[in-house]
Amino acid sequence: MNKQISRGVMLSFVAQGIAILVNLVYTPFIIRILGQNEYGLYQLVQSVVNYLNLMNFGFTGAYISFYARAKAESGEEGVARLNGMFLRIFLTITLVCVAAGVFLVSHIQLLGSRLSAADYVTARKLMILLVANLACSFPNSVFTVYIAARERFVFKQGVTILNYALIPLCGLPALYMGLGSVGLAAVTLGLALLRLGLNMGYCLGKLRMRFRFGRFDRALFAGLVGFTFFIFLSDVVDQLNTNVDKFLLGRLMGTGAVAVYSVGFELSTYFTFCSWVIPEMFMPEANRIAVEEGDNGKLTEMFARVGRYNNYILLLVLTGFILAGRPFIRLWAGEGYEVSYQAGVILMLARYIPAVQTMGVTIQNAKRMHRPRAVIYFVIACVNVAASIGLIRLWGVVGTSLGTLAAVALGAGLFMNLYYHFRIGLNVKTFWRALLRWTLMALLLCGGAGLVIRGISLDSWPRLAAFVLIYSGLYLALLWTLGMRPGEKKEIRQALAGLRGRKG
Repeated sequence: MNKQISRGVMLSFVAQGIAILVNLVYTPFIIRILGQNEYGLYQLVQSVVNYLNLMNFGFTGAYISFYARAKAESGEEGVARLNGMFLRIFLTITLVCVAAGVFLVSHIQLLGSRLSAADYVTARKLMILLVANLACSFPNSVFTVYIAARERFVFKQGVTILNYALIPLCGLPALYMGLGSVGLAAVTLGLALLRLGLNMGYCLGKLRMRFRFGRFDRALFAGLVGFTFFIFLSDVVDQLNTNVDKFLLGRLMGTGAVAVYSVGFELSTYFTFCSWVIPEMFMPEANRIAVEEGDNGKLTEMFARVGRYNNYILLLVLTGFILAGRPFIRLWAGEGYEVSYQAGVILMLARYIPAVQTMGVTIQNAKRMHRPRAVIYFVIACVNVAASIGLIRLWGVVGTSLGTLAAVALGAGLFMNLYYHFRIGLNVKTFWRALLRWTLMALLLCGGAGLVIRGISLDSWPRLAAFVLIYSGLYLALLWTLGMRPGEKKEIRQALAGLRGRKG
């Protein structure tokens, strides 16, 4: 790995670690200060606004692929034309986003009939601030994807770390000043403006990012639309699988159920926080191999290599949560969130296969073979939405979580592995063989630890922390001695040495 990639990987893990730590410490303050009703309302409005993120139509996912081709065919001039087109596209999307936000604010009753008059007033304020935040993110995307394409991962992760650090430093004063969820939304908007300013300054100043606007290149735009439509369809699926549950729970059961589900959902997102760290660093390389070499052997090796690293991290979090998640939620969120544990475990299981195979999505996009995945996922997600309505009526929060698990198992588990193997040209048998040995060992460790703690009460933070430290230590020691390959140990040592060298 080159220095930018190795340092970027390490900083990404630092950033994700800070993000998880910040959220674990910060979220209980939010839950307790806002209360279950307002916390659920905040999550409900946020889930609706998140649908507007679909307006990027997959363009951010297409940039690196088109950047590699533009640079190879036309050099810096071709890249400048591509930058100009992307900036125009995203400024247009920003205007459309604002218009859509105005519509949502004026039709706030779409959130359902279970809200009080005061809830609707708060929801309108939240909607305005969160839509403005999203509108800022669209032009910012032009600069963040350019930074990634130039492989300037150290700066990119530095901005991420700064953002995560500022969230509680700005959010807690807003909460204690009595500004509530509206204050949190205002902080979110302020940090979005800060990120936009930092990324824009770095691209225009340090990287000398150039734009060519000239005549609108219809052929290039048509190619972009043809490429991005199915990425957009995949984004629709992601939104259906992540946000529709909150919306349906809000309409059918009220904001209390949304709050309970959101705790489990939030913890399940921490599970996959790190799954995109390494794939993101290899995005430019995967595109180069796909465009210039077309070597499926190299791509399979990259697929399995990244999958092993992801598996090491994901199994630690998954098995640890299965063992200690119930007492953790009781101590962390308080009373009334017991069902959140079941939802969290189910959603983590649903996310496991897509998380270990995140590199496969990058390879699909690089080879421009992402269309069937998008179509199949869309059909399955629609079935999930229909099934979730019935499952909510039967089993509430747990029911909608089970609907997500079934949908993802069919799409990511069955279909995608067949598609990777027979159409993309990746050897899926090699991939799962690379993961199988450590997966079995991790499950045995989890089972043994579960038997040991059956008679132990983890009813206080010191006891819970002691268990987590002991279990993590055993897991990592077993991983280093029996799980990791010699080459992986060497890469980790080199990355750590490179990070120390940078600090020195």
